[in-house]
Amino acid sequence: MPRKPRPRRLINRYAQTRLYDVASGTYVSLDRLKELRSEGYEVVVREVETGRFVTEEVLRPGLDA
Repeated sequence: MPRKPRPRRLINRYAQTRLYDVASGTYVSLDRLKELRSEGYEVVVREVETGRFVTEEVLRPGLDA
């Protein structure tokens, strides 16, 4: 049986540091991103200035719950 896809949360990164959760409409911390991943969300981080996806840069190895 195929796995059910995880819900996706888009996080916008502003000015190389600020992380904005589009779904909740709030700024979030790296700890909150870790919580979202442990809750089963697929976290996707996009740099607003360039439109580039930087998930791997932000969520370095070792952040996974």
